[in-house]
Amino acid sequence: MNFLSKQSKYQKLQYLIPILACASLIISCIIISAKKIYWNDELYSYYFVSDPSFSKMLVAFHDKINNTPILYFAIGWVWDKVFGSSEVSLRLFSSMGMCLGLVAAWVTLRRTYSFWATAFGTLFIFCTSHIIVLQNAEARMYGLFLGLCAVAFWFYDQFCRNREPSTKLLWLNAAVHAAILHTHLFGGFYSGAILVCLILSDRYFKMFRPRVYLSIILSWLTILFYIPSFLNQSDAGKPRTWISAPYLVDLGDMLNITSSPFFKRAFIPLLLFFLILYYFRTRNNSFGTLLKKENLFSNSEIPLVLFAFVFLVLPIFIWLFSLTIKPIFYDRYMIPTALGWAILFAHVFQRILTTPITDLYYDLKLKTRGTLRIPVGIISIFAAIAIFLASPIVKAKNFNRTGLYDEFVDLSAYSSLPIVVQLSSNTFVSNLHYSTTPDRYYFVMDWEAAVDEGSGTFAPQEFKHLTALKRNYPKLFKNVVTTEEFLSKYDRFLVLDYYEYTRKCPLKIPGLRHANFDMLCPQWVEMRILNNIAYKVTEVDNLKGWFSVLLVEKQNGKTTAISSSE
Repeated sequence: MNFLSKQSKYQKLQYLIPILACASLIISCIIISAKKIYWNDELYSYYFVSDPSFSKMLVAFHDKINNTPILYFAIGWVWDKVFGSSEVSLRLFSSMGMCLGLVAAWVTLRRTYSFWATAFGTLFIFCTSHIIVLQNAEARMYGLFLGLCAVAFWFYDQFCRNREPSTKLLWLNAAVHAAILHTHLFGGFYSGAILVCLILSDRYFKMFRPRVYLSIILSWLTILFYIPSFLNQSDAGKPRTWISAPYLVDLGDMLNITSSPFFKRAFIPLLLFFLILYYFRTRNNSFGTLLKKENLFSNSEIPLVLFAFVFLVLPIFIWLFSLTIKPIFYDRYMIPTALGWAILFAHVFQRILTTPITDLYYDLKLKTRGTLRIPVGIISIFAAIAIFLASPIVKAKNFNRTGLYDEFVDLSAYSSLPIVVQLSSNTFVSNLHYSTTPDRYYFVMDWEAAVDEGSGTFAPQEFKHLTALKRNYPKLFKNVVTTEEFLSKYDRFLVLDYYEYTRKCPLKIPGLRHANFDMLCPQWVEMRILNNIAYKVTEVDNLKGWFSVLLVEKQNGKTTAISSSE
C-alpha cells in the first residue's frame, strides 16, 4: 500500500511539523540572545519601545532616528510593557513574527501541495535561511514584516480559490496590506507585487474583480498619515545614504541558487538527490509526456507559481530602482522574497513526488517476501525534515558571542580618562547601554568632519541620528557633545577609533560586498587632533582589523585651532 497516499493516518504529524519548526526558531532566538548584546539598530528599537510614555515615543518616532513606519514600534511598545525590555523578550517578538510567517505559509501551501512537499518547501526556507535565522533573533521589524506578508499570501490564495470573496474578507485583506505598509518602507513594493499577482492570476482565468484590487489599493491611502514623519526621517539620509549603489554581482548574490541568503546552499545536493530519484522513477516515460501542462501545473498551482515568480523577480526591480533613482537594495529589506522560494521548492518537490517513490525497491528489484522494507526515498525525506528542524538550533549554538571592546583590551591604567568613541555610533550606544561606567564615553559631533568626502557614506546619517537621540533623550545622551564643548573640558583623553584611523573611505563604494568596510571612516581625529600641533597622540593598544586606542594629550603652551559647526 502506498505510504504517501495515506495522508489520513498522519493528520497529527501535519500539525506537529510546523509546531516543531516554530519551537526550533524560538529556541534558536533564546540561545543567540544569550550570546549577543544589542547592536546599534536594536538599541534604536529599544529606546522607542521601552519608553514609559507612548506619546513621547511618538515624538521620538517622528524625529531622525529610525527611517521606518510606526507599526512595529507601536505593537512593540505594548509587548515591552507586558514582557519587559530584555534582549530575549524583544527578540522573541521578532521570533513570533517569523513563526506567524512559517505557519501562514504552511497552511497556504498545504491547500495545494502534499504534506511532504509543503514540509520541504516551508522548512527548507524558514529553517535554513541565513536572513530569517539571523533576524529571528534581532529586535527589529523583519519578523513582523515577513509574518504579515505571509498572511497576505494566505488572503491572496483565498481570493484565487473564491471568485466572489465576502466584504468582511476584503476589509481584512485591506487591513493586512495597510499593516504591511506601516511595518517597513519596502511594504509598498510587496503589497504592490501581490496586487500584480492577483491581476495576472485573474487574467489567466479570465476574471476581472475590481473589488478585490481595490481592497489593496485603498489600503495604500493610509500611508498619507506617515508622510510627515517620513519626510522628516528621510532627511537623515542627506547629503548621502549609507547604502551604496549595487553592482550586478549583488543582484547575483540575491538570486543565485548557489549563494542565495534565503536558504542554506549546503542542502542543494539534497534537492539534487531527490531530482535523481525522480528521474529514475520516470525514465520510462517520454520527455514530452513529462512536460505536458497538466503534469507541470494544475489550476490550483497557477496562482502560487505566479506569486513565486513575481516575488523572485521583485529584487530585480528594486535593483534597477537602486541604480536609477536611489540606492535601497539590501538583502534583509527583501525578506518577504523568502515566500517565493518556499513556493518554488514546494512546487519542485511536488513534481518529484508525482509518482510514489516508495515503489523504488520494485524498480531496483529488491523486493523480498517477509522482509521489512524501508524505501531509501522515505528515509531521505525524514532525514531532510529532521535536519531542517535542527538547523536553527545548530546555527544558534555555533553563533559567536558578541561583546564590548574592553573585553579585548586592558585600559585599567587609564581608568580616569574619558573615551571619545569614533569607532562607530554602534560602539558608543552599546557601551552606553552595557558599560559599568557609561558616563566615561563621549560621542563628539562635528558636522564638518561628518560630511568630509573621506568620512564615508554613513557619517552624516550617524551625526543626525545621534543629534536626534540627544533631542529626545537628553539625560541618556548627555555625552553627545560638540568638538568645542569636549576639547574645552578635557586636555587628556582616549579615543577609540578604527584600526586604520587615518584611512579615508572611497567616494564610490564598489558594490554591497564592500559596503560595511567602506561606509564609515570618521575623520574627526585626523581633522581636529592629528593636524593640530596642540596635541600629542600615542597609540596605546589595538586589535588588528577592528580598533585602535589612542591617548591624546594637550601640550603646554600650545593653543587649539577649532572650526567645526553644523
